[in-house]
Parts: sequence; C-alpha cells; structure tokens
Amino acid sequence: MTAIRTFILATLAAFLLPSIPALAQSTDLFSGFGAKGKGPIEVDAQTLEILEEGEMRISTFSGGVTVTRGNTTMKAAQIKLFSSKDSEASDQNGFTRMEATGTVYVNSGKQTITGQQAVVDNKAQTITLSGDVVLSQGKDVLAADQLVIDMATGRAVVQQVPGKSIRMVITPGKMKKDGEGGGNADEPATN
Repeated sequence: MTAIRTFILATLAAFLLPSIPALAQSTDLFSGFGAKGKGPIEVDAQTLEILEEGEMRISTFSGGVTVTRGNTTMKAAQIKLFSSKDSEASDQNGFTRMEATGTVYVNSGKQTITGQQAVVDNKAQTITLSGDVVLSQGKDVLAADQLVIDMATGRAVVQQVPGKSIRMVITPGKMKKDGEGGGNADEPATN
C-alpha cells in the first residue's frame, strides 16, 4: 500500500510541478534588480558606509534596509551594493552584485520570498537565496534551503540540506478561461 501511495504522490507531483506559478515565475520576483530592470533604485536605510577596494566600490546599507525598483521591493538587515569605480564599466543598474543578509524579504506583485541571504549577481546573471527559503504565491508555498535562479534562462533549481525534504503546498484548481462564467482566474472553477 505504501509503494502505491508513494507512486501516486510522485505522479501527482510530476503532473502538478509545471503548474506552480510561484516557482515557474521565480525570475519575475527579482525583475526590478535584474540586468533588464528599469527605473530608479530607491534605498531607505539608517546608515550607509562606502568603501573602495581596488577597482570596486562597496556601498553597505544597514538598519532596516528597503530597496525598491519598479514593483520589486527587498528588505533586509544589511544590503551591500558592489559597483565598479569606473562608471563606464558599471552595469546599467549601477551595480554588478547585491548581497542582502539578515532576514531577507522580497515582494513583487503576488509573489513573496524570504530567506537568510540573497545574492543578485548581474555579471553571472544569477540570483541565489539561501537559509530557510520560503517562496509563496497565493496559497502555493515552497520551502527549501536554497533557490538558485538563472536570470538568462529562467531556470530555477531548488535544493535542500541532506536529510531534509523540500516542502511544497500546491492548491490545485481548474482555471477558468476569459469569458467562461465571468469568474476570477485565480479561483478554482466550480462544477
């Protein structure tokens, strides 16, 4: 009985995984901080320290830091922005790397993610979140130790520490198409 139950759960997971909007659209969550982000980057913090090391300028914001760009908001205890001292070599965002530490919170539209550390690397075009990562959209939730997103391809890899399982809650529902019953596309259809 246990083998059949495991098989059914594995089959359901394989069928439902592609339909998880929160994971499938995880690159959208950081769209404001990606290489194609547009608009000004707004930072609100209690302190700012600027340090120059070699060709890099490191701006460290501390104390209830909030960074906003477009509809993307990131909050953390500390956020470091790494940029080139040479304005010609700087990324179009003004930074090549961003590191957020403390309890990190990112929100964009209906998607939210939390973790203990986030690194946005515009040169490598990757976003790495680690430490008790929780990704949610509506009632759908994914919890793991690490989430790595390739901004160029949109590929997301979820990892867990050895001995622990990736946890996921999926609220399946048949989505109504536009014009069918006038219902909300986010609500399950009723028969």
